[in-house]
Amino acid sequence: MNIWDMNIWPLLIAAKAAFVVLFGMNLGVLLTWTDRRQGAMMQDRIGPNRAVIWLPTRMVQAILVLGALGATGATLLAAQALRPEEGAPSTLSALLFGELALFLSWFTMVLIASGVHARGARNSFDRFAAGLAAALGGARFIALAGMVAQVALFFLIVASGGSQFGETVREVSFGAGAFLFGFAAVGGSLYAAVSMHAEPRVGLRLAGLLHPAADGLKTLFKEDIIPPGADRLLHSIAPFITFFPALVVLGIVPFGDALCFDTAPDQPFTVKSLGTLISQVDSAALCPTGSTAFKLQALDLNVGLLYFFALAGTGIVGAALAGWASDNKFSLLGGLRAASQMVSYEVTLGLTLVGALMVYGTMRVDEMIQWQARNAWGIFVQPFAFVLFFAAAVAESKRIPFDLPEGESEIVAGYFTEYSGMKFAMFFFSEYIAVVSSSALMAAIFFGGWHLPFVDRSAIHVAVGDTVYLHYAVSHGAIVVLGVLGFILKIIALCWIQLSIRWTLPRFRYDQLMRLGWRKLLPLSLLNVVGTGLVILLLQGASDTVASAVSYLANLSMALLAGGGALGFLLFIKFMMKAPNKKQLLSSTSAQYAQARGGTHSRRMEA
Repeated sequence: MNIWDMNIWPLLIAAKAAFVVLFGMNLGVLLTWTDRRQGAMMQDRIGPNRAVIWLPTRMVQAILVLGALGATGATLLAAQALRPEEGAPSTLSALLFGELALFLSWFTMVLIASGVHARGARNSFDRFAAGLAAALGGARFIALAGMVAQVALFFLIVASGGSQFGETVREVSFGAGAFLFGFAAVGGSLYAAVSMHAEPRVGLRLAGLLHPAADGLKTLFKEDIIPPGADRLLHSIAPFITFFPALVVLGIVPFGDALCFDTAPDQPFTVKSLGTLISQVDSAALCPTGSTAFKLQALDLNVGLLYFFALAGTGIVGAALAGWASDNKFSLLGGLRAASQMVSYEVTLGLTLVGALMVYGTMRVDEMIQWQARNAWGIFVQPFAFVLFFAAAVAESKRIPFDLPEGESEIVAGYFTEYSGMKFAMFFFSEYIAVVSSSALMAAIFFGGWHLPFVDRSAIHVAVGDTVYLHYAVSHGAIVVLGVLGFILKIIALCWIQLSIRWTLPRFRYDQLMRLGWRKLLPLSLLNVVGTGLVILLLQGASDTVASAVSYLANLSMALLAGGGALGFLLFIKFMMKAPNKKQLLSSTSAQYAQARGGTHSRRMEA
């Protein structure tokens, strides 16, 4: 049987569940790395670069060269398989090969320029690379120019449309991209292999990403200690009750728009049946008549939000059990704090979303995103609710400045004081998973989920009011992939904002924490519900002129988002172009003396 005619329905079902688990776990690992690395940058402490694996030089050289050759061969074979028999390649194929080749090219140039700048020129090629980098403005400018070129290539391919020029652009991006990818991969690997020729061994650090892996491996072999007076059963199951609910709640979050298969519900799903182009369908349907919709969410429940809060609330039981079953007064105090804090702020979490439920008219998360795609994002419809929900979500995850259940200066380590090994790691890691889950829910309810400004289900449609500035039909697969990538970027941005709070705000007192939840956030969330109801009643009885004005404001909000995104990208470029200016704070006479004598010198820390 041809692989393109195989029934892929079971594979798609399994892939959804695997994607949710792997996404939550891997993003949690990256958050631990980011927490350490950026915390080290901001607070001048040791970062995650200490973990290193020493490998023989010949082994590393072989891995680099053979890996590059294998990746090049796979890319050329994929290009040959995806090349159509007639006509130009599709927009998605051209974007995939062109963007990937462009990224690898400028990234390789940045690595070479940075390496030469750090160790100095050793041969004629190094001197050539150093001169070229200096002429281009340095590694920082090369990276920014590469990112700008990638954005420009994306808009060039998309905006060129179905014209003859557009076909030429797609053909060049598709064909040249595959060969440019191979040239950059093989050339960069050969340069790296030659550069390390004189080294007796090579240290593998991966920018500090090995440190979370080393911590996870280390906890596997640590002794699991249970206090003599503890309840062994409850002490053992408490970490699982805390960890798994934080992860499985991601199942109700849709990561992208529904895939439309040109097949009847009783027929098998095949790769060939994936729709290449769909028209804008009725709001009550996900796909055109005669096709089948496949939702990109693991659990399609009509009570999605209730499922989220029901499972997320079981984490309270895990924290309380851990504190009570440890037979430790500090653990008991931490468990009581955790239970009361999570119950208090979970009430606020639920009430802040009541206003959104009144506006969207549904509890299904995917339908909420579809409403935002047709009207306006939730951040414009419920801005006050987002602020309240964000504050309550940070408190619910028990992270700084709301980490009172594990306050080291007061109760040692709180409810997991008596835990070690993997059980401690599950408590520790569940906080990062909770950050991912809350960020995914915020991105879906308040930031449009997979929806992007002026990108509907059939085309890139730029319009404000009755004026249409651009309309370009895009394949169904490209729209879905673009939405998934946009949704993931929104989740990462919200996670990063939650992590940034850790390094900027001090810890509250416990009475301040409870007062904020019950006497500030809770009344404000009730006020938001009342205000939302009044606005809905006023709009239901408004005239057609008011309805047209509201629709125009919705379109204007999309323009504001698109303009704000472009401005943010330009500000990011300006920030990256600015040279770093590190100021050292001398806080003692010995530090001043050492600085006057030329500073201190020490080797790089390793583990």
